[in-house]
Amino acid sequence: MSEASAIGAVESSRGAQWLGLAMVGGGSVMLAFKGIFAKLLYAQGLGSEAVVATRAVLAIPGFVLIALLHRGAPGTRPASARDYLGAMFAGLACYYAGASLNFHALTLIDASVERALLFSYPAIVVMAAWAISGARPSPNTALAVGATWLGIALVVGLTQYEQLVRNLEGSIYVLICSATIALYFMLSERLTRTLGSGRFTVVAMTTAGFALAVHYQVRHGWAGFGMSDTAWSLMGALVVFSTVLPLYLIAEGLRRVGAQRGAVVSTVGPPATALSAAIILGERLSIAQLAGMLLIILGILRLEWRRGAR
Repeated sequence: MSEASAIGAVESSRGAQWLGLAMVGGGSVMLAFKGIFAKLLYAQGLGSEAVVATRAVLAIPGFVLIALLHRGAPGTRPASARDYLGAMFAGLACYYAGASLNFHALTLIDASVERALLFSYPAIVVMAAWAISGARPSPNTALAVGATWLGIALVVGLTQYEQLVRNLEGSIYVLICSATIALYFMLSERLTRTLGSGRFTVVAMTTAGFALAVHYQVRHGWAGFGMSDTAWSLMGALVVFSTVLPLYLIAEGLRRVGAQRGAVVSTVGPPATALSAAIILGERLSIAQLAGMLLIILGILRLEWRRGAR
């Protein structure tokens, strides 16, 4: 390879790295607006069940399109009916049950609190791995998990009794949702080996969307469903800019830069939510809650960095 070709290859690699970092950062900021769009839709008179069901149904074509355009790596062995059932279960757990609890929680707590708590799901993955394998965690890993849970306690309102009482119910719902996200990623890691990433995502999302549509039909009925033009605009933004597009950008960005660098850039999410919620919704976090958010970010960053280094 000539010197000019080598320089060109290095520059191309750097360009791909910067593009990947921008995709992860941009996707994380877009995801940060999910709770804000939800609260703006609630202000338009929609309930959490209507928002989560409509979002899921409208997002299905987007995920199908992405799967067709970017199928990802094929499975290493033929997929079985059990693999498809596993993907369906992952969708039901995370994007039906988990998302329903998450959007209901946003009627009870601030969007910035919700985003900080959701960011903690890697700690739940680590704890689940400990429970399944029986392996003893290293001191550094245990410290990172401990810092994350201390941060969660501060964000919920450990230092202020009234704040704790006000946030407790919604925070429990979000932490359950975080557990379903952890389960989703654990199942994804195994099932994408047979289904491939594209098929796994489409099966999971379509199953969840269908379940939420049926749920809303049973509970309320779609016949009388309607939204204002403003609500439809907000819903479109929620589906495109805070659901389909960011998940695609983050996945593509991580493929380019790896988990370690991606973990660093993704920490922009919770602060972006806190800042946007303060400007748009007038939400304010206490000093203790901000300290808790920082502990969560540092704890998760440490966990992701160690995982990426293996």
